[in-house]
Amino acid sequence: MALTARRFLGCFPMIFATLILTTPCQAGVDVEVGNTIKTPTAPLDIAASLDGKWTFVLAEGGKLLVYSDKGALEEAIGVDPAMDRIASSGLQAANIPDRIHLASSKNKTVQTVTLDFSVPINIQGAPFLGPENAPVVVVAFSDFECPYCGTVGGLFEEVLAKYPKDVKVVFKQFPLTMHKQAQSAALASLAAHRQGKFWQYHDLLFENQKSLSEAKYTELAKKLGFDLERFNRDYKAPTTQQILDRDMADAQLAGVRGTPTIFVNGRRLKERNIKDLQQMINQELGKRTKGGARR
Repeated sequence: MALTARRFLGCFPMIFATLILTTPCQAGVDVEVGNTIKTPTAPLDIAASLDGKWTFVLAEGGKLLVYSDKGALEEAIGVDPAMDRIASSGLQAANIPDRIHLASSKNKTVQTVTLDFSVPINIQGAPFLGPENAPVVVVAFSDFECPYCGTVGGLFEEVLAKYPKDVKVVFKQFPLTMHKQAQSAALASLAAHRQGKFWQYHDLLFENQKSLSEAKYTELAKKLGFDLERFNRDYKAPTTQQILDRDMADAQLAGVRGTPTIFVNGRRLKERNIKDLQQMINQELGKRTKGGARR
């Protein structure tokens, strides 16, 4: 019996090899040609963003060409003409900025270029301060229980005073799951918005941040002279929840992970201070003055 087993095992590699050699290959490749990009000058090298949204073409004449996933030229950036190689890194959805790495084989140099892409944010129907058609829109995703969110109001007051005709500040809801009252407070503020007193109620919610509750929402509504029956109805209305859900979806699309997250014309503010905020506003106003295209 043992001998028979040894003979069988000894033959097994040969049998296995025969099966491999005689089994037809079932693998296949489906080929689909995507967008064809016509560059203004000869391309030297290409790279793509990790999320597939952008194609970066290093072209002759010192041009870094940025194309959308639809093949449209979005930006042409001047770079050192000696650069002849390109690579990319970063992931905007994870708050890691896109970086382009350029290399020159002739000069033996490597250069890094950081790209700050703007993201579209739906602000229709959201409460705002400042001129409705202001050229610069500052959007803040906020949480009424977030201890840092209440402190950015001073930044907005300062920029609205400095740019009374040029800046609009928009509030978007992003209640964090870690805060037990954040979602309820958001719904209450949306009910207040229905009565035209969002910002007054917004201020009171932050002033009472440590004592938020169902009773407190009604108390604050009384303080501002609301129609309480309407307030309670709007607070519980499915349409109010839908508005909140839309804000949450908009936040996810914009890559928001925490609060407060602030955007200036779709570009994320990296440091929450007046200097950086004003710098970004001035950059956007400069684009408008020079007629530069926005991404």
